[in-house]
Amino acid sequence: MKKSYSHFTIDDIRGLGISVIRAELFTQAINTVAPSDFLLKTLAINHDIPSESEKAKSELLITPILTELWAQNPQKFTYFSGYQFNVDSKLGLKGFCDFIISKKYNAAFIESPLVAVVEAKHNQDLLDATPQCIAEMYAAQLFNKKNQEEINCIYGVITNGYEWLFLKLIDKQVTLDHNRYGIKNLPELLGVWQVVIDGFEETLC
Repeated sequence: MKKSYSHFTIDDIRGLGISVIRAELFTQAINTVAPSDFLLKTLAINHDIPSESEKAKSELLITPILTELWAQNPQKFTYFSGYQFNVDSKLGLKGFCDFIISKKYNAAFIESPLVAVVEAKHNQDLLDATPQCIAEMYAAQLFNKKNQEEINCIYGVITNGYEWLFLKLIDKQVTLDHNRYGIKNLPELLGVWQVVIDGFEETLC
């Protein structure tokens, strides 16, 4: 199969036996998290640098936020940027992932348990990117199983750097969040991310 993550459609997702629903993903109260002065200054500077590509958005807007979360949560996770993630070529589960998050905080290479993927987009509605993100989430789920890791759910995030849309895969059902979060309310965005990170520690989420 010549298909890769970026070519997946919603029909392809259904073909994998995966269903998608929309619901309130975070039903608990979100505790805001104050951003560091370093993050605020970094985003303020990077906002004025031309970012007319997904790669630029990843480097200037997304990476600083993930790095902030990593620094605020020592020894809880690590993330990999721009890695080839070929899991099952026959199913088309291959290609590059913008960011892959592993629960193994000191991993040097992509290792299970994988707990989340982040997909960066530029001139595209975030909803249009859901098939690609779901395919990457499913690949992460299969990767864990191949490595005999029992992870109940995989999170997915689609972002253009300004807006962030969260998804969660449990078994073969994806929940697509009703809400979107943005850097205009950075404490809320970091708070949502903190809920996700705290979920990494749970067997069920």
